Amino acid sequence: MIREIEGYLEATVAARRFTERVPWLTETQAADIQRAYVEAHVRSLRATAARAETQYRLLRARLLTAAFFIGVGAAGVTAIAAKILSSTP
Repeated sequence: MIREIEGYLEATVAARRFTERVPWLTETQAADIQRAYVEAHVRSLRATAARAETQYRLLRARLLTAAFFIGVGAAGVTAIAAKILSSTP
């Protein structure tokens, strides 16, 4: 929530700075441009966050799967080694 607010405030400041460099805009035009800029920026941030979340979930699943199979493999090797060691005279 705080990061969303920060993103919104950063977009608002950037939009205001942009419209300040265009002095011939009326206040209404500047406000419209600022509003459109903020909306586009926030949409972009949300899309980026959604992609990051999807990528995180995919990588987490891969990591957990790999850890599981490494654990199973280690258990198998341990069982084989124990069997070999227990059967030697």
